[in-house]
This record gives sequence, C-alpha cells and structure tokens, in this order.
Amino acid sequence: MKKLFAAGLILILLLTGCGKNGIAKTYEQSEQDGILVTYYAMDDGTWQAEGNCYQYRLEITGRMPNAATDSTYVYLSNIEDISFEQAWKASGLSSSLDDYFSAEEAVCVEMR
Repeated sequence: MKKLFAAGLILILLLTGCGKNGIAKTYEQSEQDGILVTYYAMDDGTWQAEGNCYQYRLEITGRMPNAATDSTYVYLSNIEDISFEQAWKASGLSSSLDDYFSAEEAVCVEMR
C-alpha cells in the first residue's frame, strides 16, 4: 500500500512539474549513455529527478588521482557550485557519509 501511495505521489509530482509549466525534455535512464536516473528538464528552467526539484544542472569534469582519463559527473543541484572532488566522492566512491549530499541538495544523474 505504501509503495502504491508513493508511486502515485511521484506521478502527480511529475505531471505537475517543479514550477508552473510542464516537462520540456526527458532524459531516460540508460547504461549505454551513462544516465543513472531518469530526470526531466522543466519548461520553467528547473530540473526534476526522483520527486525532487533542482535549480541547476552541473557538468563537472576532472581527473581522479591515478586515473588515465577525465571523468564527467552530471548533478542536478540546489547548490550553485560543486567541486570535482565533492562530485566524485558523492557519486558513491567515498566511504564517509559526510561526503554525500542530501536528496534536497543534489543528485548525481549521469557519469561519463
């Protein structure tokens, strides 16, 4: 019953959008494209994923220690600036819970 209620609530949020307008573009989850979570660009310029609304879409590129190539992390965020070090740690590579963002702060939606 709780799952059904949660699914209904998410559906309502998706249909109403973050702001006054609807969905402008959908980015579907895809292992091939590196999209971890389905997310949406809204008509009002905001972003939405997993029932949360975000002000920014950040593409953060850099090189991890001892890596041969650069990595890019795409975050939807209510934080205007996220460093590359914060991005890779919060993407699931840190063992410290202090390195992760809350769902209201930011979510990693793509890794390349």
